Amino acid sequence: MNTILLATDGSPSAREAAKTAIELAKATGWRLRALTVWRIPVVTSYGYVPMDYVPELAQAEREHAGNVVGDVVEAARAVGVDATSELRQGDAVDEICAAAEETNADFVVLGAHGWGALKRLVFGSVSLAVLHHAPCPVLVVRAPDDEEARELETVGTAKGGVER
Repeated sequence: MNTILLATDGSPSAREAAKTAIELAKATGWRLRALTVWRIPVVTSYGYVPMDYVPELAQAEREHAGNVVGDVVEAARAVGVDATSELRQGDAVDEICAAAEETNADFVVLGAHGWGALKRLVFGSVSLAVLHHAPCPVLVVRAPDDEEARELETVGTAKGGVER
């Protein structure tokens, strides 16, 4: 049976990618596999070396990842799509590409933040890296601009920035 691999982190663009993947799976009758990759958070401050990880933060990250894929599977099943989920820990690009290969995915669907060159340079681009390294075709879905703008404002505020 053909498989669509949805890589999601719960962001606005990932939610839009999930909607698209569910629609495609429903239209084609293909199976949907929702994947979230999480990592142990590194706690650091400018000028200091990283501290040992806090188990509670790692557990919270894993729980959030589980909730993200659980929501996708629930939404897919509600419209009659055969859906499963998977959590992986590690580097998002490596794990997404490995999952695509291991499941013989026919294609990968994931979201893109739509950041400019400078933000991609600083933060990296999972979607771009997966596009170049995946063993199958990749569909990159962007969220509506207003949703991404709100997300960036929230991230900036959470990191000490000023809300617009």
